[in-house]
Amino acid sequence: MLKSIKVNHSAIYFIGLLLLTISLPLSRFSLSVAQFVIVVNWFWEAGFREKLKSLGVNKPALILISIYVLHAIGLIYTTDYQFAFNDLKVKLPLLVLPVIIATSKPLSQKKVDTLLLFYIGAALVASFISFGILIFKDISDIREISPFISHIRMSLNICLAIFFAGYFVFSNKRRHPIFRLGLLLSMIWMLAFLLISESGTGIYIMIVASIILAFYGLIKISNQAVKVIIVILAILLPASIFVYLNSTVKSYLLPHKNDLNNIEYYTAKGNPYYNDTINYQVENGSYIGLYISDVELREAWKTRSNLDYEGEDEKGQYLKQTLIRYLNSKGLRKDELGVNQLTDEDIRNIEKGIANVYYAKKISINSRIYKLLWEYQTAHRGGNPGGLSVVQRTEYWKASWGIIKSNFITGVGTGDLGLAFKSQYVKMNSVLPLEFRHRSHNQFLAIWIAFGIIGFCWFIFSLLYPPIKRKMLFEYTYFIFFVVIVLSMLVEDTLETQMGVSLYAFLNAFLLFGREEIT
Repeated sequence: MLKSIKVNHSAIYFIGLLLLTISLPLSRFSLSVAQFVIVVNWFWEAGFREKLKSLGVNKPALILISIYVLHAIGLIYTTDYQFAFNDLKVKLPLLVLPVIIATSKPLSQKKVDTLLLFYIGAALVASFISFGILIFKDISDIREISPFISHIRMSLNICLAIFFAGYFVFSNKRRHPIFRLGLLLSMIWMLAFLLISESGTGIYIMIVASIILAFYGLIKISNQAVKVIIVILAILLPASIFVYLNSTVKSYLLPHKNDLNNIEYYTAKGNPYYNDTINYQVENGSYIGLYISDVELREAWKTRSNLDYEGEDEKGQYLKQTLIRYLNSKGLRKDELGVNQLTDEDIRNIEKGIANVYYAKKISINSRIYKLLWEYQTAHRGGNPGGLSVVQRTEYWKASWGIIKSNFITGVGTGDLGLAFKSQYVKMNSVLPLEFRHRSHNQFLAIWIAFGIIGFCWFIFSLLYPPIKRKMLFEYTYFIFFVVIVLSMLVEDTLETQMGVSLYAFLNAFLLFGREEIT
């Protein structure tokens, strides 16, 4: 039996792919183990002459591999070789996985479906674990609910799992009704989880990809009744989202009409209020700057917490401002009476740096919207965008374009992105604090910065040529993978982390070369 296992390279290959698939939403460690198993098995299987021969005539696979070669060429004119070699190490899946998958025997559709179902199952398990952390653990940042991989990579896997599940639920193939129902419920849960997890990237990808998929369905589906349903949903869903967002934005940004009528100027203890509707923003539909008694806040806070009123909260924010915003979000005045009405849980929230009572809720769709609106107001009023996840991206993109203009043709090389950004932030007198001066958060810009316009154009070619040449671009599973990954690349450095580059390299190569030709 042991002997048969040793020579059954097809079985080892499939097990390696299965482990890799499960690991994408669940484990960095087992992801590395899976890739190691696949590589060792490939070399153990031997037959290199035939493998290299088949690879040599597989132009789409060679184009995919060329992206790694592009990074190797970038070593020629880089200066930070330590960063460059680490980058090449992280991006090894771009070389290894296309080579192995393109030169291995394609899997049957049954095995392909098995891998996709295990991927959906792994994403589902990851979402349950994250939800459990949200419910049962005391967290101060929603990103803490993703213990295995980054919050953003988690949302990317959830989006793909939802759409892959849709392939099994809505395809014309015969499937048991209970099987379809189970996957449909899984889709609904994972969609709800995206909202619960407040993943701006995941929600953005889900909305835009769904709109694109609606047009895809109108073109590909021949059933007129289904087309009518798609059109109705394509109208109703965006309209419902717009109505909800419009109502939420108005309730947040527009102050209550009575706020400025009959303003009181003294607290219950007779201390004067500071009322300011100019320097303070509107939040939760009321002026933050109304009814502030600094004297009473200071004294009342001393009786409730050991943290310094004039110091910082646990997030490094000015505690006084966190307290004022939190009181405002609860509809309380910023005086002794207001502080005394706070519960012990409220006090702990403020100490943790939670500035709005909605942010503290375990499950709140409005929480993410309110955070985005706060970011928008802060930026619009000339505030520091540091730490504001969406707004600070504009600084990243400004810095990126500044670097591109100075290195338009060839870029800065594989290893010099960090140095280039550091220099550019200084050059543009960026308002971002040092700890928030990150790279582009856009994969296309990152490629352009590293390899210039030539490398950028080649990267676009590498995305499009393989699926077009293989006539796979509009096959459902590949199409939705392509849409999701491109959307993620617009707002994230998708290929700059182990999990991101492995997700792209594996699914791209597998869906193109790892299965028998679809007829």
